[in-house]
Amino acid sequence: MARKTRSPEVVEKVKQNIIEEAMKLIIEVGFFHMSMRKLADRVGMSATNLYYYYSNRDEIYLNIQIKGFKALQEVLEEVYISQNDPFETLKKMIRVYLEFGFNNPDYYQIMLNSDTPRYLEYRGDKAEPVALETKQAALNALAVPMKAIEDNAAVPAVDVEFRAYQLWITLHGIVTLYNRNILAELNQTPEKLIIRLCEELMLPFYKSQTTLTTEGIINGN
Repeated sequence: MARKTRSPEVVEKVKQNIIEEAMKLIIEVGFFHMSMRKLADRVGMSATNLYYYYSNRDEIYLNIQIKGFKALQEVLEEVYISQNDPFETLKKMIRVYLEFGFNNPDYYQIMLNSDTPRYLEYRGDKAEPVALETKQAALNALAVPMKAIEDNAAVPAVDVEFRAYQLWITLHGIVTLYNRNILAELNQTPEKLIIRLCEELMLPFYKSQTTLTTEGIINGN
């Protein structure tokens, strides 16, 4: 008897469930200890059926990254479209980047902090096309605040790329240290420290009539 073809909607729902469970498994045991058999048990299907949706664990892991970076790009682009003033745009981008990192710790961990292969390690591998897509998704997310920096008249053209990396590296450090509770161990008022760091980060883009407000990020208000 021929196998009944599943609708694209059903297939996508199953693939999303696989992604979500794989993300949890990677966080729990690490990428190199995750196997397709362990994941199949987790989602309640045979390993053979799992291969119907993804060819190997690398493809699953890379698709987790792609999904995360696209989600980050989406929220940053919403800010870029909704704001007219470049300074205000960057202020709000700082907020939404931190919110994304704080509210999606598992995705963020796998996107940027996990002990997992990166694009260069997939060169020449059959997974290289997906790895390249992952790298491009990360660059696309970073390109959004870079556009807002380019729009800011206070930033010389030669400094745009540097300021973009400065912005990202600082925010990445904040999210990583906060999510791992390291800031809370080192500082009695981590929320105030984050606000001060964000204020300092905005100084190169400063306008005298505007001040940075980041209260509410930590509590999601």
